[in-house]
Amino acid sequence: MAEVDIIVPIYNVQDYLERNLKSLQEQTFKDIRILCVNDGSTDNSAAVIDRFCSIDERFLRLDKENGGLSDARNFGLKYVTAPYVMMIDGDDFCEKQMVELSLQAIKKNDSDIVVFPYKQYYLENDTSEVIPLRFKGTYSLKEKPELLAYTPNAAWNKLYRTSLFTENHIEYPFGYRHQDLGTTPKLLALAKKVTYIDTPLYNYLIDRPNNITRQVDNKIRHILAMCQEIVAWYKEHGLFERYQEELNYLCTVNFTQSLRKAMKLTDAQFVRDFITDVFDFRKDTFGGLPQKYKTNEARGDRVYLNKALCKAYYTFQRHKGELKV
Repeated sequence: MAEVDIIVPIYNVQDYLERNLKSLQEQTFKDIRILCVNDGSTDNSAAVIDRFCSIDERFLRLDKENGGLSDARNFGLKYVTAPYVMMIDGDDFCEKQMVELSLQAIKKNDSDIVVFPYKQYYLENDTSEVIPLRFKGTYSLKEKPELLAYTPNAAWNKLYRTSLFTENHIEYPFGYRHQDLGTTPKLLALAKKVTYIDTPLYNYLIDRPNNITRQVDNKIRHILAMCQEIVAWYKEHGLFERYQEELNYLCTVNFTQSLRKAMKLTDAQFVRDFITDVFDFRKDTFGGLPQKYKTNEARGDRVYLNKALCKAYYTFQRHKGELKV
């Protein structure tokens, strides 16, 4: 049994998979196992996996029918036997000390989660930009509620104690985009301690063609479903009142990002319904905008914090001819 199992969901990423798996093979901490979940790839991804499996016994290929990112992660979790687990997307790549430094931190502080900064990597010009964390040190959510507001949702810039998933029956919501938003806030609440380190250990390919986070389509509504998911979970576990302001902020900033993208959609009725549902959910759940945290953080955010303004802006964009309808 390895000390760290690394789950790598893989779907049609043959052009990036070699670098991804090589970055795991070259980790300075060697007692790892790489669970390569082939999520029904139709390109040559399986052949790339097989090549690594043939030269390094730490690699294991797991085949399944295509079910999406969350389904692949959940499938991989069934095979985890190590006390610690990581989730690494198949198109990104890691720094060589990723496992070593995060494992040192989780053991030193007896934490359940370690969070590390990452780099946004731009394929177009081969440059990267460090995305820092707001925190450094070890905390619990109870003593520092702002962890919930400001910890990145991403599954892949973290090391987890496996028991967080297994003992609490945590899975990534099946079939949804933004499933990290529907999962990470639960793990933060369940963790007794969370450690934040300041070394960037992951490279996220932000401008990769077909990157799902850059796609704009009707699945944009999934952001609403994931906010409903975490609010329901916090209520079920008697935590909603304690963290209402943090949850409000978390939902609001994610709504703002999604509403900004929705302005590019051409189905006017869909967009207007989405705007209505987002604002109705926030009003019914929280009563209004959070008071503890600043939500108007970027230029133009004000438009997406008011239902009437948001609908008017969408109409203006259409009439201006910036959208084809």
